[in-house]
Amino acid sequence: MTTLSRAQEPALTGTNLGPSADSALSSARSLADQTFARAAGAPLVPGNSVRILRDARENYPAWLEAIASATTTIHFETYIIHRDEIGLQFAKALADKARQGIRVRLLYDWLGSFSVSLRSRWPMLAKAGVEIRPFNPPRIDRPFGWISRDHRKVITIDGRVGFVSGLCVGLNWVGDPQRRLDPWRDTGIVIEGPAVADLELAFAETWAAAGVPLPATDVATRASMPPVGTVMARVVASTPTTAQL
Repeated sequence: MTTLSRAQEPALTGTNLGPSADSALSSARSLADQTFARAAGAPLVPGNSVRILRDARENYPAWLEAIASATTTIHFETYIIHRDEIGLQFAKALADKARQGIRVRLLYDWLGSFSVSLRSRWPMLAKAGVEIRPFNPPRIDRPFGWISRDHRKVITIDGRVGFVSGLCVGLNWVGDPQRRLDPWRDTGIVIEGPAVADLELAFAETWAAAGVPLPATDVATRASMPPVGTVMARVVASTPTTAQL
């Protein structure tokens, strides 16, 4: 969903390219950026901080810490939430924040989590005030509509920090040392800075596809977010109605 590039090209030690070569490199970089922006429909956003998170041992604690720090909004989009202790851990964390008055929205894919009705499995979510939506449940008037699925895994907290990951929520991603089962190897990133606004917009669009749109005040904008780093990020948001990754 997200592609990243450094703010500057790495220096070539011991090499003097000269002004003409520097100009050519700058022109090539600018052309590549224009091409990518047109193809992806997404701009390159400066001023971000990005960190790689490897498997569940790094991702889940970072997610839970960010959820605990929320002061206004939590937007959580995932494909699968399993009926296990990890799923319950996240359900409790989201419910706790909703009881504190945080606006918590949870969007999950109906097919990916077809064995889990979040309202009945963990009723404390709805009782606490968490807004829950399944993406694309079956409909009589659209017999083949179930083909469109939402595989995204995106979390944004207060519009200031965001996560993009390959991990869903469940014990499979943690592994079982006693049975010598390693965690599933999925990588994620944590982003801070103006690019988080693009993650918020991607969530808002899919949330609206599943029901009433978010209020504009709950979707961060790049203009409202100061730079926090030197990484330039391009958020290429896949959509459930396409085969784009």
